[in-house]
Amino acid sequence: MKTIAKSILTAIVATSVAACGASSAVDENAQTGSAAEALTGPNGQGFFGSDTMRDAIVSAVAASPAAGSLTYLGTGSGNGEKCLRGKPVGIYCNGSKDQSITPMSRDLKGCEAGEKSHRVALDGIGIWSSSGQSVTDISLANVRNAFCGTDGSGSTAACSVTNWSQIGGANATIVAYRRDDASGTTDTFKSILGEKGAACNAFCGSVKVVVERASGPALSTDPDGTSSLQAPNGPCAPTDSATDCIGKLSAGSSNVLAYAGLGAGTVSPAPKAIKVAGKEPSLANIRALVSDPANAYPFARFLYLNENTANSRALAETKFFKWAFGQAPYGSDATALTFESKLTDAGFISCTDQSDPDHVALECGAGACN
Repeated sequence: MKTIAKSILTAIVATSVAACGASSAVDENAQTGSAAEALTGPNGQGFFGSDTMRDAIVSAVAASPAAGSLTYLGTGSGNGEKCLRGKPVGIYCNGSKDQSITPMSRDLKGCEAGEKSHRVALDGIGIWSSSGQSVTDISLANVRNAFCGTDGSGSTAACSVTNWSQIGGANATIVAYRRDDASGTTDTFKSILGEKGAACNAFCGSVKVVVERASGPALSTDPDGTSSLQAPNGPCAPTDSATDCIGKLSAGSSNVLAYAGLGAGTVSPAPKAIKVAGKEPSLANIRALVSDPANAYPFARFLYLNENTANSRALAETKFFKWAFGQAPYGSDATALTFESKLTDAGFISCTDQSDPDHVALECGAGACN
């Protein structure tokens, strides 16, 4: 399923480039690829959203009645939100509202007509390095200092924390990686730091940005069609999500300091999750976000499957959405449990204890838009 998704995304990119001529310097607003093209493609209907959730959603679609007629393409929560709203996103959407559902690793920004946000699971943003890194705990201030500078401005003067010895480790240069600006993980990372008094308004220029392209993960500075992160140059594979790739980069070097969703910890060999403000991203500390937010892991967050009921909805989207939420005629309590299990199998956390005999799937409370 990953390969099919990549093939469709590659086809969209190729169509966009061909439509714009041979020049590689293409204005995003002039590119013509769209969610509509993926929706009507020969491999089924494509929709965009969270890259963090990609593995789980690909697996869930394959288990649903929409299998074979719906393809999840990921690329970032910001892209999914804009596609839901019919706002152009470079090669992904052309301004039409062909997409009516989108998985997101954050809530919707504001609530537009017809939008509903649905929490479906819990996740945390891990602060990652390798098992050989001696630092076991990092303050929120030092997370901000390393990624955004001591005042959160990202300026050269503020970005003075560049060595592990400055945050309690050995004398070694910090090699920092992050998700891109389309990622809901980045939005959440910045907003949580701000809420907790360590505002991150811009990133330091030295922080390397991992993006997901049709050909797989790459650095934002890599020329199109190349990747310094994939073999033979790096540990990542073309089928890896950006989250998986950050996990592999972190596991491979104790100099690396990175943030990404907890799915980054499922790669092999696994990276080490550094405690934040004394709390590890454990099941109990993340689930506390539901019942005791003040004592939760600082970077705990909800995951969402959002919708716009004002948009026209393809039958495949209807089948998947109703299957996921256990709604007739395509779903039941059992299918909602299956959807939740796909999320937990990918390393996410159910909002309530699945071992409880009275457990109800997806019981996470309402999002902001309802």
